Amino acid sequence: MTKKILYPFLFALFPILSLTAYNIRQIFPGEITRPLLFSILFSIIVLGVAYLLTRDSQRSALITVLVTLLFFSYGQIYSSFEGHTFLGLALFRHRVLLPSFGILGLLGVLWLARTAIKIETFTYGLNLISIFLLIYPTFTIAYTLIQQSITDYSSRKSNTISQQTIDQQPDVYYIILDGYGRQDVLEREYGFDNSEFINALRQRGFYIGECSQSNYGHTLYSLSSSLNYDYLDSLGTTTEAQRIAVLKHGAVRSTFESLGYQIVAFPTGWSMTEWTDADIYPDYGKSFTTLTEFETLFLDTTLLRVALDYDRSNSQTTLYSNARRMRVLSMLETLKELPGKNGKYFVFAHFVIPHPPYSFGPNGEWIEINTNKASYDEISRAYISQIMYINDQILQVVDTIQSESATPPVIIIQGDHGPPPDLTNSPGIRMPILNAYYLPDANQELYPSISPVNSFRVVLNHYFGMNLPLLEDKSYFAPNSNHEKINPVPNYTCPAQ
Repeated sequence: MTKKILYPFLFALFPILSLTAYNIRQIFPGEITRPLLFSILFSIIVLGVAYLLTRDSQRSALITVLVTLLFFSYGQIYSSFEGHTFLGLALFRHRVLLPSFGILGLLGVLWLARTAIKIETFTYGLNLISIFLLIYPTFTIAYTLIQQSITDYSSRKSNTISQQTIDQQPDVYYIILDGYGRQDVLEREYGFDNSEFINALRQRGFYIGECSQSNYGHTLYSLSSSLNYDYLDSLGTTTEAQRIAVLKHGAVRSTFESLGYQIVAFPTGWSMTEWTDADIYPDYGKSFTTLTEFETLFLDTTLLRVALDYDRSNSQTTLYSNARRMRVLSMLETLKELPGKNGKYFVFAHFVIPHPPYSFGPNGEWIEINTNKASYDEISRAYISQIMYINDQILQVVDTIQSESATPPVIIIQGDHGPPPDLTNSPGIRMPILNAYYLPDANQELYPSISPVNSFRVVLNHYFGMNLPLLEDKSYFAPNSNHEKINPVPNYTCPAQ
């Protein structure tokens, strides 16, 4: 084993696998393919160049590890210390940190190339260390995937009802606008009068829950609850894997599948809300070079953070936000096309807007806000700009769905929670949500404080003959620092009270 040089490649795998293990519940395993290939190719190229310079495989291997560690740690060090000063000097800026890494790398390479120390004596130990480094992240990834598979299988088996005729029953559109706060909160906290949009929905036949609150203050919790028309404690979802499973294959989806509906879902950039196995899962026009959220996160931990930050600072079409914009624009267009298709559809459309990143101006123009550096007022304006944009687009979608549907559709437009964490950690601001229902002939069953847990209870009772009792509308909040620390909160005052 002392002669086999494995550690340069194993060290190259470690940054990817450790990042994957930390984020495994929010990503698809396939998302790590390109980062893994990139890391292996990077180590091979560095090893080849080092060997051409030294003509010594042992020295080349150690040089490769040094360069790999510097390359893959740059972004993490920059993020950890960005904005900090030392003796009054801003050392952790690209203009200082990048040359420092370059000098450190050059000195290290020169020393390794010329030192009289027998490098081969370290090979066995470095092989062993690199293997041990990979054990924990590999185990974490494997264990999580197995756990998710088991809970996903259990969720698929439950929550079905008998087949019914659906010829005269409506298409159902469940449209989530991530982080969309209630009208009174928007006006009180951000000085934005949203009455024009609310009144436009009313004119189109929507009922507005003026006192509605989310049942939970975070996306995974909120949607896991609403898509199963029950509270998480009753569902027995005590782990994140279980919550993801019931979000992807919960009671609502299973019910419509059993009724013969086709399921339509969309790429969101957040794997926990992506139903990739839906009957219709539209591509959003991405190219091979389009980065996923995980790939962008990975590159931000490397030396390529310099190029990405330059791109963010000097271009309106950054790699990061461009994919987000493409997904939003594609979803809007696809929603307009569905009413003309044959068949019956249950549509789950999770728009990650007005939630950050902030890349839409009020008319859809490019904006680019670095929330780590922007002021509260700047972030507030960017948040409201995205609300203004999505308001206009959603009204166009609603008009198309209503006018082109053979049977009057069911449309629910809902915030999964209120304003995002970069604006508030207060339950009084974060819990109140936009909650709008287009339920032909069923508005009388709605009421001002209806919450998402009861949305599909009303729909399934009225249109599909189920007999689900309405639950008490309750809200639970957890701080951004610990989503598991859930506590009940009151129904905050609103204009209808």
